Amino acid sequence: MRPYIDLHTHQQHLETDVISVYNCLLHEDTDIPDIPFTAGLHPWYADQLSLDDLSEALDRCLNSPNLIALGETGFDKVCKIPMQVQLDVFELHLKKAVKRRFPVILHCVRAWDELIEISTNYQTTKILHGYNGGIELTKRLLQQGFLFSVGKGILNPASKIHKSIHLIPISSIFCETDNSAISIQTIYKEASTKFQLTEEDLRNRIFENFTQLRRT
Repeated sequence: MRPYIDLHTHQQHLETDVISVYNCLLHEDTDIPDIPFTAGLHPWYADQLSLDDLSEALDRCLNSPNLIALGETGFDKVCKIPMQVQLDVFELHLKKAVKRRFPVILHCVRAWDELIEISTNYQTTKILHGYNGGIELTKRLLQQGFLFSVGKGILNPASKIHKSIHLIPISSIFCETDNSAISIQTIYKEASTKFQLTEEDLRNRIFENFTQLRRT
C-alpha cells in the first residue's frame, strides 16, 4: 500500500507509513533538513530577511535533493507586514520556482484577488496549503489551475471546505496536518469519505499526485 503523504507539517515526524514534508521556516531554520521539506519565508515574517539573504537561503535549499517545493509564501492581510514587502518576497519565491521548475506552497488570508493576479504571471505548480475556501472561490481557483492541500478544516462539518471539497478533482488534492496535533490518518479518513473512495484508493491517488509533483 502507498504511504500517506503529509504535504505540509511543522513536525519532523518519522512514521514508517507516512511521508511527512517538513515546513522549513527560513527566518529561523538555518540547517538544510535531511528529510523531505519545503522552504520559504512566511508572509508573517517577510521583513525578517533581506531579499538578498532570502535569495541565498532559497538557493541553498534548491540544491538539496530533499526539497519538495518552495514556500510557504503568499499574502496575509491580517498580519502587520506591509503588502509591498509581502509582494516582493512572494515574487522572489515565484521567480526561483519558475527558473528551477519547483512547485510553490501558498499561504493566503483575505488576499485572494492579489494572489490570483500575481500568480498568473508565473507558470509553475501552485498549491494552496490549509485550504478552507467556499464553493465560489474554489471554482475560481480551479479555473486558474491551482492545486489544494486540505487539513483539519475538513473535519468540521460547518467549514467552507467541507462543503466545497467535492468540486476538487482527485488529481488536484493533497492532505496535510500543518501545526495541528491531528494525525494525517484522520485527515485521510474524512477526505476519503467526502470523495466516496476507500482510504486505500485515496492513498494511492494522492501518492501519484505527489509523484507527479516531484516531476515538475
